[in-house]
Amino acid sequence: MSLMVLPECIGCGACEFACPRGAISQGTDFRVAYLVDPLLCNDCGDCLPVCPVDVLVEDPDWAVCFARGCPLSSSRFEGWDCTRGEQYCPTCSTMLWRSPDGDEWRCPRCDDSRKVSCPKVRKAEATTR
Repeated sequence: MSLMVLPECIGCGACEFACPRGAISQGTDFRVAYLVDPLLCNDCGDCLPVCPVDVLVEDPDWAVCFARGCPLSSSRFEGWDCTRGEQYCPTCSTMLWRSPDGDEWRCPRCDDSRKVSCPKVRKAEATTR
């Protein structure tokens, strides 16, 4: 589940230390103690049980890896895998995918000419324009 930190965060930092991907970091605005980078977050949920005040909640604006909004959750892409933010296409910056019978990571846009890609990357691109 793509997450966000509610303003009631007490700033203890437990979530930052629990995140294996480094997707949670201190905010630069004094009103927000911590922020979740949705492109680094692979929706593992390791941060949820360590939050003493339960301020990590699902962010409805972002897709969930292999679930709500992710093309890889459809039967059309059954068995496909994603780098979950560990590798990106050098040309278009989308996350790389691997087919069930493939052993190499490929860009769904550039290498395979598909009209689908990671919705998290698309949303991030749209918000930076």
